Amino acid sequence: MSQAELYPFVIEGARAMVFVDGENLAIRYGSARKELGGSERSGVVHIPNVAVWSSALSPRSNTLSGTRIMRKHYYTSVQGGTEAVQEVSDWLKQQDFESPRVFQKNKTKGSKRVDISLTTDMLIHASRRHYDIAVLVAGDEDYVPLVSAVKAEGARVHIWFLQDGLSPQLRYEADYFVDLNAFLL
Repeated sequence: MSQAELYPFVIEGARAMVFVDGENLAIRYGSARKELGGSERSGVVHIPNVAVWSSALSPRSNTLSGTRIMRKHYYTSVQGGTEAVQEVSDWLKQQDFESPRVFQKNKTKGSKRVDISLTTDMLIHASRRHYDIAVLVAGDEDYVPLVSAVKAEGARVHIWFLQDGLSPQLRYEADYFVDLNAFLL
């Protein structure tokens, strides 16, 4: 039995891009970890309210179950100046994110640039046919129209997120879902 038969959501040789709403993931992760009362899992690095990632989620070979990963994007914001932004950007590059997008957090307006930038990039790459599969690491219902638009461009959308922080509508709209609890908590 081939991998394609075992896993119908994987397209052998397909091009994929990863788009991570890292700020939201870090906040949800921090809340879930606090509820569980546990310590940090091995291989997981967490910068509270800014970023979280696990080495288990970053294949070193730029392939994922027969799919070629073209680029990995990570979007977040951080309080502080240029030095804080650069520090988080450097850390994300060490986690193999070629395209970290770290914004300076504005106390009065929040961090809408994260969501808007992720949405813009994911839709532009879909319309230019840069990928066949988008891996969206996000849980907000706000992303439902984006997922619909990307699917209308012919790409498949996989959602990776923590089950407890996932909008039911977003999960329904996605082609496939992975619960990150097994990797992060």
